[in-house]
Amino acid sequence: MNINSISGWYKSSLIFGNTPAAYGLALAAFCATLALIYIIKTVGLSRLKILAAKTATDLDDLAVALIEKIYWYEYQLAAFYVASRYLQRGPSFDKALKLTILLIFTYRAITIIQTLLTYGINKVVAQRELSGPARDSVVRSTQVILRSVLWLGASLFVLANMGVNISAVLAGLGIGGVAVALASQAILGDLFNFFVILLDKPFKIGDFIVTDTIAGTVEHLGLKSIRVRSLSGELLIVSNTKLLGMEVKNYNRMQRRRIVIKTGVTYQTPLEKLKLVPGMIKEAVTSLEKVTFDRANMCGLGNFSIDFETVYMVESPDYNYHMQVQEQFLQAVIARFEKEGIEFAYPTQTLFVNK
Repeated sequence: MNINSISGWYKSSLIFGNTPAAYGLALAAFCATLALIYIIKTVGLSRLKILAAKTATDLDDLAVALIEKIYWYEYQLAAFYVASRYLQRGPSFDKALKLTILLIFTYRAITIIQTLLTYGINKVVAQRELSGPARDSVVRSTQVILRSVLWLGASLFVLANMGVNISAVLAGLGIGGVAVALASQAILGDLFNFFVILLDKPFKIGDFIVTDTIAGTVEHLGLKSIRVRSLSGELLIVSNTKLLGMEVKNYNRMQRRRIVIKTGVTYQTPLEKLKLVPGMIKEAVTSLEKVTFDRANMCGLGNFSIDFETVYMVESPDYNYHMQVQEQFLQAVIARFEKEGIEFAYPTQTLFVNK
């Protein structure tokens, strides 16, 4: 057999519908594509790692982690797909290859999206200043919900690309979703309000809150309910929807306390002494630490007393410190009134008898 006959056989003989030349071209395309992919990956990944080492942000570290999630067989599958374009293929082969690529790369896309979602959730939760157990609970709960939605969407995507008519599936899911929503309105409402609490931050773990019926420290934020430790020690469990439906006072967000105190003196107090009272009260307030004086005025003539109103600011949200300041203020006022001979008023009634 001479060279010409070998060349003719190489160009005309068929193996599974393709000539040896076509197989050689496909092999060359496979090797070239695979080499190109590995070169891009190696060079790009090395440069990205150098950049990640120099920057303070963690986004480039996330990009490195995502690239490293792609396995070697996925690169080979991509190269095999390019090589197969140079061959005559049957419908069954194309269908099997398409299904394999669809399943593998859909799974890889899901894992990448899950990583991005976890990164985003951790960033959001970190900004909410949650404690360790609360943070883990929020992250796990949110991941379960988002992963369920993600896998459901991926399943519908795969079915649609396999030629399955998903209109009936979507219609069934829609009807089922409406039925489930009607049957579990309270649960879905609590779930929605959980994300409202997470994103809007009306309070967090450790905050002392007060509502119409609840006063205590928040111990747990859950998908369905919130646990509050009351002042008397018992644990109160309230649904997210019910708690957000009330007016909530968060005392941990308080930066200063505005204190208003009324003081009454007897009507027998001379006018000269009454004029001294605001100054005496101001002296009592300004002698205290972390306190800002606002005003002290005679505010009214009561049934049995001449009333003075005092307003000052305690520059601390600590309730115990506020009570200590108030005690020191009252003691100082009592001392000054005793020194000037001013008497505090108490409920009395004067009876005039005409003979």
